[in-house]
Amino acid sequence: MTCEVVVMNKRGIALAADSAVTLSDGDGNASKVYYTAEKLFCLSPDLPVAIMTYGPADIMGVPWETVVKVYAQKLGGRRFDTLAEYAQDFLAFIEGADWLFPGETQTHWLQSLVYGFWKECYVDELERMLAEEEKTTPKGKLKKLAAIIAADHEDWERYPDLACVSSGYGQRVREIFAEALDEAEHDLLEELALTPALQEALRKTVEFAYQKEWFHPRDRSHVVIAGMGEAEPFPILLEYEVGTLAAGTLRYRKADETRVGEDSDGTVAPFGQREIIDSVIQGIHPRIYGQLMRAAARMPQDLEDYDDEDEPEEIEERAEAFSQLVREEVLRPYAKPLLSAVSALPRQDLAKMAESLVNLTAFFMRMSADEEQTVSEPVDVALLSKGDGFIWVKHKDVRGLAYDRSIGA
Repeated sequence: MTCEVVVMNKRGIALAADSAVTLSDGDGNASKVYYTAEKLFCLSPDLPVAIMTYGPADIMGVPWETVVKVYAQKLGGRRFDTLAEYAQDFLAFIEGADWLFPGETQTHWLQSLVYGFWKECYVDELERMLAEEEKTTPKGKLKKLAAIIAADHEDWERYPDLACVSSGYGQRVREIFAEALDEAEHDLLEELALTPALQEALRKTVEFAYQKEWFHPRDRSHVVIAGMGEAEPFPILLEYEVGTLAAGTLRYRKADETRVGEDSDGTVAPFGQREIIDSVIQGIHPRIYGQLMRAAARMPQDLEDYDDEDEPEEIEERAEAFSQLVREEVLRPYAKPLLSAVSALPRQDLAKMAESLVNLTAFFMRMSADEEQTVSEPVDVALLSKGDGFIWVKHKDVRGLAYDRSIGA
């Protein structure tokens, strides 16, 4: 996990990121946590644009640090009018980097992801169902598997299509990687002797997975791009979910966008392990807030009419209505003074606030007895502004030491 935060107002943007990273083996199993990761990157000292990443430390086996730093070299002296153009240029660079993500790498990752999805969602579910019965015929197994896949396809239909791919992209992936899919099916499901209809259903799942706005946990990184284009006077923050490449196409979607000067003059945006920062801003830990909302939803106004057998849908509706009321009447008024103060902070205080919020999260993680310390110092801090570009406030060098750089007011 990680903790990152962006604090910005009309004067500039401060970004802070911790240094913990969890490395995994080829099967996605956690192996070890290190505390020297680079997650915050400069594209150019003269350019008020920065990139942060969180989630997996790499994309398809290539460290994000390598991807971003190579892109910074390719960017050179080019400049764009808007931050969105920087984001699109960066994503296009990844998509076109065949030397980083060759065809055999794309095949390997697709086959691994599809195998994992089929196993987790279909085979494991089938085994759970069979474990509840004394004996099932081969034909009965196939019937149950068909029902599992059909129910899953109904869920897939509810997802919107990815905006970044063409309407026939899922079908194209299925056709290009037909041999890899055959191998995955053979390795996973050979003993079931699938019917042609079931084989078709499995490949329809692949179409959905690559066409729809959905990312497998192993297929998803988060990229945060903050800064200002040449024609933009005030800070902007863009967050993207980024998947893997298949058939030369990168799957991604814009998850969020925040602009200073439109809805507010200052904002604090946490990413990754954000519960502690949310607690500071909202005045209550998100987990406690959720528990209170669920408990309140089960408690009617008249306690004599309390019924613990209410339908789950009714409880969920009451919880959402009560949660909305609390957000509007309690949490927002509580957060308003803090955000008003953020809008008035000088640039150097933006950096101090960003660093303090990440350090606070690291402290709570270190003191927690029931959680692994997946957020840790040192904290990298950078400051962006229209006049000064990108300035490192704190940054660990290659020897793992940290240095400070003074900032003008």
